[in-house]
Formats: sequence, C-alpha cells, structure tokens
Amino acid sequence: MLNRLKKSGLFLLVMMVMLLTVFTGCSSSQSGEENNTSQVAEGAQTTDNNEVAFNATIVDSTETTITLTEKPERIVSMAPSTTEILYFLGLEDQIVGRTKYCTFPETIADVQEIGGTSNPNVEAIIDLNPDLVVGATHVSEEIINKLREVGITVAFLNESDDFEGTYSAIEKLGILTGTEDKAAEVIADMKQKVEDITAQVSALNKEIKPRVYYSTGFGEGDYGAGGDTFIGEIITLAGGENIMQDIEGWSISKEQIAQGNPEIIIGPTGIDIDTEMAKTDFYKDLEAVKAGNVYEIDGDMISRQGPRVADALVEMAKVINPELQ
Repeated sequence: MLNRLKKSGLFLLVMMVMLLTVFTGCSSSQSGEENNTSQVAEGAQTTDNNEVAFNATIVDSTETTITLTEKPERIVSMAPSTTEILYFLGLEDQIVGRTKYCTFPETIADVQEIGGTSNPNVEAIIDLNPDLVVGATHVSEEIINKLREVGITVAFLNESDDFEGTYSAIEKLGILTGTEDKAAEVIADMKQKVEDITAQVSALNKEIKPRVYYSTGFGEGDYGAGGDTFIGEIITLAGGENIMQDIEGWSISKEQIAQGNPEIIIGPTGIDIDTEMAKTDFYKDLEAVKAGNVYEIDGDMISRQGPRVADALVEMAKVINPELQ
C-alpha cells in the first residue's frame, strides 16, 4: 500500500512539474509576442504589414513645406525641365500631364497636354486628378494658388539659375517621388561630366580664351546669354570669354556685339544661324561669321535645367575648343 502511495505521489509530482513548464513557456511566448508587437507599433514609419511607410518633406521655392505620405502615382509637369528630370528618375509612366513645350523624351508626346508653362489650363490639371503637380520658372503664383486652393499638392522648384540649382531641383524631386537613390546617381553622373570636361579645358592652359557670343535671336533686336545667366556660366566653364559677361539678362545692342567682336558665335538648333547671319547686313561682317565659326547647339538641352545641361557643357566646350573633339 505504501509503495502504491509513493508511486502515486511521484506521478503527481511529475505531472505538476510538466504543467508548470508548459504554463511558463506559454507565458514567455506570449510576452515575447507582446514585445515584438510593441516594437512594430513604436516604429515611426511602419505599416500593419511591417512595410516602411512613405513620408517625404521638402521646402519649395515659394518657402512652402510640401509633405507627401504616399508615393505620387499621377504627376503633372508644368515645365520642360521638370519633365526631363522625371524621365531620368525613371518616372515617365507616372507623368499624366505635361506642357506643350515638353518635347523630351519623344514619347512624352503621348501624354495629355495642359497648355503652356506660364498659362496652363487649371481645369485640365484638376481633371487629371494628380497626386503631385510640379512647376518651375514661368508658372505664375496665381496658378499655383488656384491649384492649392482645391487641395492639389503643388511643388514649385525654381532653383538658382546654375548647376547647383539644377542639382537641388533633381534632389528635391527625388525626395518627393521616393527616388532619392536614383536622383543621387543622376547628380553624381552630371558632376562627373562637369568635372571631366572642365579638367580637360583647364589642361589646355589657354592664356587667351576665345571670345564667344551665344545668340538666341537676331535681326531687329538682338538677344544672347548675359553673364548672370546659366548659359553664361556654361560658356565660362567651357573655356570661352563671354562677350556679354558684363551684361545682365538677355538683351544686347549691335554696338555691343561689334565691340565684343566674337570669334565664335553659337546659337540654338533650328534657326539656321550660320546661313542667316552670312547673308544679313551687320552680322555678315563679324569676324566669326567671315571665318565660318558659327555653330549650333541643341537649344532645349542647353536651356533647360535638367540632367542634359551637363551634356550641353561638354558640347559647348568642344565647339569652343576644337582640339577636344
């Protein structure tokens, strides 16, 4: 009888230990799950699926703080430069509206047109139901305010008129669209091109730089790139002496052109500047025209603050310094 009780007691003891172990394990497991859940809940940018939530903030050129909590899937571009940046960021498929001046890439022609850069059709933009509208340079404050009043997010990226401003616009657009890494890659590629070509120009050690005139229009009135313009900066970086260096803006007189006596004249493609100047009084007597040193550069590439301005610099440098060809 005693042996049976001992055996029975031993059995009960074993069972109690086993049950205690099970309960302790369950408690520990539950505690661990609670801790994990707590860590996920405390994460600043996580979702129910443990995915990182989108949260992008920039300050645009109107000193307005722009915040997006979802990646924009429908973007309207109100500037050719913006369209080109979006393309290089791999976002062409997200562009649902563009200006009539947005011509690069060629496939952008299939995207709905919303008017010009300074006078886009507000109703057309609203009908496109965009997540983000991006403007630059010419769009008016009135247009921006009208779109913001109806709840549309508008970023105005009219950065400084130079390479640094171009880098800034690309970086900010990369942040807003969740393509920061691609934006950094695009900027790095541009900077490398600028560094390489300016190093090549510097290595030429030219004591006297060629006198250069970039003409955007001629005839009854004359227009070119003043020293305070982006194209003026490109001329200098490319190793040229801009005859409009001391002129602000784009207007120049024939007297100033004659005084500058350019050795090289460059204009945007499409105006046949070499042929037209060669048969037009005043211009046909300029040193550059008589020597046949009148050239064209892709006007869109050099005038838009997008990734292609680095290529424009390379092309300009090779025109000014033929030995770099």
